[in-house]
Amino acid sequence: MSDVPPPTEPSDDSSGPVGFHVEATADAGATPPPPQRRTLVIGILTLVAVALGLGAVALFGGDDPPPPATTTTTSTTTTTAPSASNAVVVATAKGPSVQVAANPPANWDTATPVTRYGPPPPPSTAEELAAAGQAPPDIPRLGYDVDGRRVTAAGWVFDNPTSLDNPFVMLVTERRGDHLQVQIPVRPDGIVGYVTVTDVQLDTMAQRIELDVSDRLLRFYDGDELVTETQVVVGKDETATPTGRFYITDRVVKDDPSGPYGPLVLATSAYSEQLDSFDGGAPVIAFHGTNNPELIGSAASNGCIRLPNDAIIAIGDRIQLGARVDISP
Repeated sequence: MSDVPPPTEPSDDSSGPVGFHVEATADAGATPPPPQRRTLVIGILTLVAVALGLGAVALFGGDDPPPPATTTTTSTTTTTAPSASNAVVVATAKGPSVQVAANPPANWDTATPVTRYGPPPPPSTAEELAAAGQAPPDIPRLGYDVDGRRVTAAGWVFDNPTSLDNPFVMLVTERRGDHLQVQIPVRPDGIVGYVTVTDVQLDTMAQRIELDVSDRLLRFYDGDELVTETQVVVGKDETATPTGRFYITDRVVKDDPSGPYGPLVLATSAYSEQLDSFDGGAPVIAFHGTNNPELIGSAASNGCIRLPNDAIIAIGDRIQLGARVDISP
């Protein structure tokens, strides 16, 4: 059980966007803080300047156009779009921590058999930024540990369970012999590392969230079943929702379903690519509910995705940790 306190709601006199406290970070452009355990903040990235004073920072804007009506549906009909090729493999850590190597094992190129998992991913904004020489600083990095996630000379170490008391999971992208290539919750978004098969439990999963940022449309599939389709809030241009392939890392039920996060938060492996700091912590991207449903359908957040409360409940009732998240431009 983590000694980190559970996620807390901001006070009414908060000077910035609503934050969700899970782990920590350093300010953008600042010298990294000395090594210590800090509190990681999911950049829940609520972007409405409410009268209570939650939105006084420059990232806020009061000029959002009236959003379209919410279109949330829950269906039990089987669609033909998904297929078995959409399934992925999820690795759950067995021990109290797991070491993930940054470099492949010596026999990686010759090991057999070779098995790759999952369909091709959407275009990645992290790769675009790296190609342009604009990649943000790594999270975590030397001199800057976040709770339960720290860099080592060989790669990274992750605590199990997480600071939110969820099993630590990784998305498997490839297997060669007794080693796995895995996607992990660090920045650059989408980065991979390597673990041995004996360190994890493997499960096949066909659940996925598909988000089209330009249309602000989210679909949640459980196998071939379209469970939920809804309009959502996405990030503004200056704090855009990152695109690429990610996965669900944590599920947190909120004590106050009428709060800014609604009844549920689903944290992902993605980080904001514009913010290095958010409300005193690292800007982890998450799906969550909202107490401002009038903004559904707009681009009004600092990167996180806000759903109608009934939609996040419909997803949360079924989704598993490790479920694939594909975010397309």
